[in-house]
Order: sequence, then structure tokens, then C-alpha cells
Amino acid sequence: MDSLDDCSEERSYPFGPIHEWLPDVSVAENGRMIVVSRSMRELFGYGDRELIGERIERLFSPDSLERLSGSDEQPFRLQTKAYRKNKTTIHVDLHASTFHRGSSVYLVIRAMEDITPPKAEETSVAIIEERFRSAFHFAAVGMALVTVQGVLQEMNYAFCEIIGLPAQTSGALNIKSFLYPEDMDSYLEGCTRLLIGETQSCEMEKRLLHASGRLVWGALCITLVRDVDGRPLNYIIQLQDITQKKETEELLRKSDKLTIVGQLAAGVAHEVRNPLTVLKGFAQILRSGDRGNRYFELMLSEVERIESIIGEFLMLAKPQMVKFYEADLNVLTSEVASLMETKAIMSGVQIHMRPPSGPNPILCDANQIKQMLVNLMQNAIESMTSGGRLRVGLTRKEPSAVTLTVEDDGCGIPEDRLSKLGEPFYSSKEKGTGLGLMISYQIIQKHRGRVKVTSKVNEGTTFEIVFPISEKSTLLEVRQP
Repeated sequence: MDSLDDCSEERSYPFGPIHEWLPDVSVAENGRMIVVSRSMRELFGYGDRELIGERIERLFSPDSLERLSGSDEQPFRLQTKAYRKNKTTIHVDLHASTFHRGSSVYLVIRAMEDITPPKAEETSVAIIEERFRSAFHFAAVGMALVTVQGVLQEMNYAFCEIIGLPAQTSGALNIKSFLYPEDMDSYLEGCTRLLIGETQSCEMEKRLLHASGRLVWGALCITLVRDVDGRPLNYIIQLQDITQKKETEELLRKSDKLTIVGQLAAGVAHEVRNPLTVLKGFAQILRSGDRGNRYFELMLSEVERIESIIGEFLMLAKPQMVKFYEADLNVLTSEVASLMETKAIMSGVQIHMRPPSGPNPILCDANQIKQMLVNLMQNAIESMTSGGRLRVGLTRKEPSAVTLTVEDDGCGIPEDRLSKLGEPFYSSKEKGTGLGLMISYQIIQKHRGRVKVTSKVNEGTTFEIVFPISEKSTLLEVRQP
């Protein structure tokens, strides 16, 4: 038997001859193994005689030693952790007895079974965990685990991309540092509703601060994970980038405004122009009789201003056939700068033209481009009430496009009002209508251009308008809507 093979010499034990025991019996005397069964050797991963003399505290969990070395001679059953030769941990279920004879305490292990979870099950759990992590990190929607205090514990690739962070970013980053300040209160309100159990999930659309400094619109879905006792553990945030959707909605909103303005223009302009013409005629007649009366000058000045506004209305309302010819933007810009020179001098403003490096031909309606330039330069001059410099330049930042820059040292525009530029009836000037800049934006759009505006209060504003370069002379006819 194994028990006999494991003994180095024939011995007699106080509990009877060893051969009367089953082959799976193992014995320890005063805490050291003296008989080791084959099943125990195989379970622990040792050779034939490697366990002889080994102390039981190196084989079993410290929590079980008191029971395994006790003097109670009653049979007992114990489930405990055991340590294999390769340092791995297993769980065993053993049936044993202890005998106290003279100065020795004997532990007799009659049966021992490995109850460690099957390897296949462990592998299955590991596979499931790996699949879950892969699904988390490679999901198309942004996902993040966030503590109740707002610390970002883990972010997937999509989440990092939306807010402009490198993949696998780690560190004590707080979600609040990426929220637009004006949206912070409503975000915290939603989180509070989750904490007090008022709702199971919270959906909101918020502005986020991209790492590059630009604003990103995000659709957030927030849920709260709790432990078995109901205590909050962390938030799960799902994030989708809806910036393009918001920009489209904004364009549609502006388009609706333009449609309404066009309808108003068609009705109002014609109704007002006729009586206005009569008033202007009689004012001129009366002024010719009394040239010293300054009130007639003021009346005519206001009538002419009303006429200018109505002319802008009519331009919006009346479809026009526009002919696009190739023209050098350098020439058009120089002509308008010369035209605005007198107004600039009267306002204490100096116009600085940066010389272009070469010709910049574009397909355009020259008169409309000039009107757009007049509007931009006039707004810039009027913003510098204490004088300053108006810088106008043309550069090739892109191979197939030219960038027109109009930069002033004026009062500037607050950041929250930049997005409203170009809307009808929105103006930062006291008597402005907003129609001039709106028409300028419309002209730029018709010429396949794009606008970028940057501004700082009390420092100035910069308009950058990008037009595509004409590759060859072409005549296009485009009917405006």
C-alpha cells in the first residue's frame, strides 16, 4: 500500500497497524507528515517522499491549523485552502481525526477531495471578462466609469476621442473639468436625482470642452451602479458626439429666420417705400426754402437710413440672376480699402494692407464681394471708437484656397454672442439691424466660402473668410433662392 511505501521503516502506531487503513490515508505526527498517500502527493504536486517530514502549516491555511493540530479525538470534516508545490492555492474538503497519545498528537486524514472550481469554469469567466472589456473599449459610443465625486475611473476609446484625450488616458481627471461651465448645474442636478433614487437613468444634451479648446455637443445617458446594500458605487456615462446634428439644427433655424425675413421684406419694403419717397421729396422742398433749418438735415438723414434698411430687405426678398466671373480678390480688396479710407481717417483708424504674395483669382460676382468687404470693414471701423488699426490681408493657408483676414483693435465680441453673428436683427451696435452682416454671410455662402470669427472683449475681432481659388476662367449663372 501507499502508506507502507511512504514509510522509511516498519513502525507501529498507537492507533493500530498502518496496513489496516485505506490507501488514501495520510498521517501527521506533532505537525509533521509521516505518512503520505499517493492521492495526496498527486493533489499537492510532490514526488514520492518529498512530503515526508513537511510541516502541515506549509500545506494548509493558517485558519485551519488549530483544528488540524487539536487534541479532540472525535472525527471531523473541514473545508479549507491548501497550497500546492507550485505555490498555487486549491480548496480541499477533508475528513480527519486527531489522536493524543503520550507526548505526540497524530492527525489522521482519511479522505481529501479537491473542491477548487473547475479550470474550465475559471477559463470561461476569464473569457467573459475579456469579452466584456473588449466590448467596453471598442464600443462605437463613448463610455466611462465615473465615481460619485466625478473622477473618471476608466474611459473607452470613443469617449477619449470625443473629448480629445489620448487613448488609455489615466490619472485623476474629473468629468466636471470637461463640462461647459453654464451646463454644470443641470448636470449636477441630474446626478443628484440618480443618487436619491428619483430616477433610474438621466439623459441630457451638454456642451463639452474639447482638449483643443473647441466646444463639442454631447448626448449623455447616465446611470448609477449600487452595491447589494444599495450604496452608490459609480456612474456609467454613455456619450455620443452630436456636434454635427446641433450645427445642422442651427443652420435650419437660421434658414427659417431668413425665410421669415424674406416674407417680411416682400410685404414691408414695398408698403414703406412709397410713402417714404413722398416724405423725402417734401422734406427736400421745404429745406430748399429754408437752408438754415438744421431739422430738415436731420429728417433727411433718418429717411436715408430707413431707405438703406429697406434696400437691404429688398435684396433678401428679390431673387437675382448672379453672374460669376473670374476676378482677382487682391484687386477687389484694394478697391474697397481705398473707398473706406476717408471714413477710416474720420474715425481715427489706420488701414494696413498686407501685400499678397501673388494673384488670388476667384469665381465671383465682384459687386457682391465688394459689398461684403464694405460691410466687414465698416463694422470694424465703427467698433474702434477710440481709433486703432484695421489690418486686411490675403494669404494662401491652403493650396486651393485663399484666406481673407479682416482684423481690428475694437471693443470685441463676448464669446457667448459669437455664434449669433449673421442672424437677422442681431447686432452689437446700438442702432444696428444685423442685416448687413447677415447679407455678408449669405454672400460668402453663395461663393462657397466659409467664415471663422475670433474675438476678445476690449482687444479686437478677427474675421477669416476662405474662398476657393479659381483654376480657370469660367462663367457661371446661379439663381439665388
